[in-house]
Amino acid sequence: MAVSTVKGAMPDKRLLRIIPVSFLASFAIGIINLGMLFLIKGAYGASPAVVGWFTALWSAAYFAGCILFRPLSKKLDASASAIIMCLASAVLLGLHLLVPSLASAFVTYTLFGLAIALLWPRLMGWLSSGLEGDTLSRANGAFSLSWSAGGTVAPFVAGLLAERGHLLGLGWVLPVYAGIALFMATGLFMLLSSRLAPAPGGGLSSAKAGAGVEAATRTAGRSPAATDQSTQLRYPGWIALFAVYVLQAVLTNIFPLYAKDELAMGEASIGLFLLFRAAALAAGFFLFARLRFWRFKAHYLPLSLAAIICLDGSFVLARGLPALALLMTLLGLVQSFIYSLALFYGSSGAPNRDRRMSIHEAVLTVGQILGSVGGGAVYESQSWPLVFVLGGGLSLLLLPLQLRFSRRR
Repeated sequence: MAVSTVKGAMPDKRLLRIIPVSFLASFAIGIINLGMLFLIKGAYGASPAVVGWFTALWSAAYFAGCILFRPLSKKLDASASAIIMCLASAVLLGLHLLVPSLASAFVTYTLFGLAIALLWPRLMGWLSSGLEGDTLSRANGAFSLSWSAGGTVAPFVAGLLAERGHLLGLGWVLPVYAGIALFMATGLFMLLSSRLAPAPGGGLSSAKAGAGVEAATRTAGRSPAATDQSTQLRYPGWIALFAVYVLQAVLTNIFPLYAKDELAMGEASIGLFLLFRAAALAAGFFLFARLRFWRFKAHYLPLSLAAIICLDGSFVLARGLPALALLMTLLGLVQSFIYSLALFYGSSGAPNRDRRMSIHEAVLTVGQILGSVGGGAVYESQSWPLVFVLGGGLSLLLLPLQLRFSRRR
């Protein structure tokens, strides 16, 4: 595979496969994640603490998958991994529809999280292979914009389907059916587009790619440098990434319960409300992929963590839907900035991109687990504002550690 590293250039035909798959997969995952929350609360009466554990187990399974599936990178290319993920997800979700219960939801949803680990680290490693500087930043930005765009429309669609299905007497399962259909469409696209840009690796696409791709296969997921030339700024970047995903998990997994129980919002309204954060996230990715002011400027890392602390404090004081909508929007912008920093610093100069992307995904996943479990337990046993007091306190404790790493260049 010929990889362009010219300043300002975009990678080759990889994007023609990676961008649509990222959008469709994120759309499907977003619909399932919110749809399953509505399902277990509406159909099975799950409490906030149960919902917290439900989403945390999904994240924990994804975390485990990022580690367990790494050896498969030598046997399966990114394209084959994506196809297997789509098929496995559709089958698992279909099994829950055949045996509907809270226990079945826990088992199939957890295994669904494990399956998702076949997708993102491999796709991200393939995307960044052989790229540095502006080219790497633009490729990461295009990828982030595509998956965030899918995540932008997913909450509203999930809420609308859940609400309309319930009103029509169909229960809460319409988002699950929609997710299954999207996964099947994603896998079919990846299969049919295999000749467009073969994925380096040991799988289906590379078997057809010939000598040119065989050369790329030997360096799949690796930077042009033979030695590790990455920056120490990845460590404070990962600290900020962890903190922002703690807050994000609370607002995507626990907020829907708070909105339904205490704000009397319907499913479609909750989905529309979550769209504010998702739309700001997508806009931020588009913006920060084109700006250079933040690159290798260490002081932006503690400033980003300070922004999270301010957001937590603002959520404690927020009253009324307009204030919450504004804070959701600000969170999306801050999250996109931190994600862009962590993704760039984690992959830039790294000899093994697949491994770095697995660490990136693992860090944010641990944040999601803590936010889901802690947020659900504190909200159920104490109060909604206390969730953000504790989250802000955690970020404040991390700030000195991040400052220390930021000074090490």
